[in-house]
Amino acid sequence: MRKKKEQAARESTLASGWKVEGEDPVVSVEEDTVAPESTVTSENTVALESTVAPEEQVTEVATDAESAAPGLSNGALVTLGVFGGLYLLYVWGWFVIAQAYASVNAMAAAGSGTIGGVLQQIVFWAAPLAPLLWFGVSLFFSRGGRTKRLVLFLFIGAIVLLPLPMLIARIS
Repeated sequence: MRKKKEQAARESTLASGWKVEGEDPVVSVEEDTVAPESTVTSENTVALESTVAPEEQVTEVATDAESAAPGLSNGALVTLGVFGGLYLLYVWGWFVIAQAYASVNAMAAAGSGTIGGVLQQIVFWAAPLAPLLWFGVSLFFSRGGRTKRLVLFLFIGAIVLLPLPMLIARIS
């Protein structure tokens, strides 16, 4: 067995763009480190320096943390993924059904006139879009942290939009 070597403590830093939340930063202000508000240059002009007080920096961090909306929980994200995959399977199922019954639908639409035939074809081929629309509308009306309502809407849609023609087999 190899012995573990003593390693020196290393400095830990965050990648750019990452923030540490939950800890209040400790800011110490010394009188010697405060920059002057204005300096006189050699050309007798006054240039104002923009300095940010450490107290203002702390309040900016606090307001950013307060304005950030809480995200979804891990369980809610997994549920969204499962229902999203199920709805994609439904889209595929309804598309297969639309292709399989295209000739039957064309014969039925032929007897209903031009406008009726066009409308029947639109409704028939819009069926594959129904699961996508249901999923999007459910997300839209359940925004703002209402995960129970979202799961309820998605569950109802999973039952209502089930592609039954794929499950029913013809016995000839």
